[in-house]
Amino acid sequence: MLNLEKSATFRRLIEEGRKEGRKEGEKEAKLAVAKELLKRGMNIDEITEITELPKEEIKNC
Repeated sequence: MLNLEKSATFRRLIEEGRKEGRKEGEKEAKLAVAKELLKRGMNIDEITEITELPKEEIKNC
């Protein structure tokens, strides 16, 4: 029987999954900030500069 915890491939896939999860979490946080800034009337160009999100994503918040 294969011990998955000792498998280099398994460990690599787990780490890739963690990195992807962090990226998604960071993006969700940026979108939440952008949404709040839009509600407060901030300019989309300023929000783009602050969050580093594309204008289209901010417009779709």
